[in-house]
Amino acid sequence: MIHFIRQLFRDKSTAAMLLISSLIIGVCALAPALFVIIVLNKYLTSGVTGTLVSLTFGAILLLLFEFIFRQNRATIIQEFNEKNFIPILKSFSEKFRQAGQLTAEQYKKFDGAGTLIKNAIKSSMTGWILDFPFVLMFLVALIYINWTAALITAIFMIIMYTLTTQRVNFNLQQDSTANLEIFLTGLLTITIIAVGSTQIIAGTLDIGLLIGSNILAARALQGTNKFAKAKEFIEQRERAVKEIVDYVKSK
Repeated sequence: MIHFIRQLFRDKSTAAMLLISSLIIGVCALAPALFVIIVLNKYLTSGVTGTLVSLTFGAILLLLFEFIFRQNRATIIQEFNEKNFIPILKSFSEKFRQAGQLTAEQYKKFDGAGTLIKNAIKSSMTGWILDFPFVLMFLVALIYINWTAALITAIFMIIMYTLTTQRVNFNLQQDSTANLEIFLTGLLTITIIAVGSTQIIAGTLDIGLLIGSNILAARALQGTNKFAKAKEFIEQRERAVKEIVDYVKSK
């Protein structure tokens, strides 16, 4: 991860564009939750159709902006990866062709490393890394909206991150990990709605804030899961790059 951050900020203009795009994406991602909160708390009490139309148009516009900036960021990331990894792959291919007899283990090692780097060029996981600081922004927003939901979400985020990053140590198969992710997402929703319902009865929370906080919580948990997977992938890529570079530089 440290190497990835250094590599990214080596090209300051690209880093700035990616961070600005990620910020805009993060802000636009708040649209569904805010839309639900405002509609349930404001429109349903006023009944003014113009208010609903304006809110709907604004929310759709923000979602469109999010889509456009995600597409643009994906293009920037791919160009950045091509700039950094294609020269390495070219040097590797040339050295690989000129190499003498390799053992089956060596061939498997270097071929696997090269394939991983090729797959990394078009991978969306770099974007997942960039999204995570703004995933934490969802958690901050939750603190202001519903602090109990924020606390519950933080606990689930820690559990999700631990399960994803330590799945090998926990001896979890890929299918089991995916099933646990679905289970945790559903359990988070049930917990927030159950606790929030008692707050509504007590008069300390309203329905709009409860549903909006549930949407934000789900996005935060999903973002944490993606970050954990991307972190693992980036670390594997860095190891593959090191193996390839060491091989290219070897005599």
